[in-house]
Amino acid sequence: MSLEVKNLTINYGTKTVLKDVNFNIADNTIIGLVAPNGTGKTTLFNAIIRFIPINTGEILIDGTAYKNTTKDVKALHNKITFFPDQAELYEDFSGVEHIEMYRDIWNPESGNIDEVIRRLNMEGYVENKVKTYSLGMRQRLCFAMMIAADTKIMFMDEIMNGLDPVNVELVSSVLQEIKEDGKIIIVASHLLENLDDYADQIYFLNEQSIYYTYIREESHREYVKGYISEDNLKSVGPLEKGTLYLAGDRICIPADNLKEDEVFKLMSTLKKFSTAEVSLGPLGTHEHYLRIYKGERSYETV
Repeated sequence: MSLEVKNLTINYGTKTVLKDVNFNIADNTIIGLVAPNGTGKTTLFNAIIRFIPINTGEILIDGTAYKNTTKDVKALHNKITFFPDQAELYEDFSGVEHIEMYRDIWNPESGNIDEVIRRLNMEGYVENKVKTYSLGMRQRLCFAMMIAADTKIMFMDEIMNGLDPVNVELVSSVLQEIKEDGKIIIVASHLLENLDDYADQIYFLNEQSIYYTYIREESHREYVKGYISEDNLKSVGPLEKGTLYLAGDRICIPADNLKEDEVFKLMSTLKKFSTAEVSLGPLGTHEHYLRIYKGERSYETV
């Protein structure tokens, strides 16, 4: 299966929210969708699933275009699930009833309810009414509902909201598992470093379109990464060509031409000034976010 968006443009009155958006996603793929608030992430989801009208462009699944007809919209909704809002939960229904409802709508032949509950460690509370749930329990329930629906394409908006670190790791792991069932999953999230745990590619929305695509498996260049104020930069010594100094005092120094002892010395120096962990690795989603939305300064060898 593939999901292709071609030349998608969305206008609200005289305001253009998305312009000429293009991408093609194959199955067995998780896409992270990143952008500051108000730049079109939810609009993109709503346009693809035809919750809002499209000014120009096409939505294609396996090469077949889906238009804004009753027949095509119904077919789209059979193939795509959208992460439910917690406000849509029924307070006097149990978690099991919600999961069964989603299963019955999208995947009535499935007997996977018990497996979904087990995979998400929900056995202890899933029979209780939703009005007794914490924020994190509700969020896990919404995720379980999508897993039970078992559609080939899944849109997930801020699925990690309200989850503690243990459950963030659990949901990340389950995402990787279900991807292998031939899924196309798009996750909009503000947990940037968490996206690096499971997403294959990251789309950065900027200037009304897909501004940059970060393909993680193609990212091999290593950097020494840490935090240091501009006042202390001279303490690091001459900076390698291509060094990035990003917003929030984030520094990324190319390690290609450094010997092992030079990398160790550089990391030790940065640890004296860094307010967080110093690491060696490729640029990640967090660094690309800072580079794209906050700006960068490049330094040449002194």
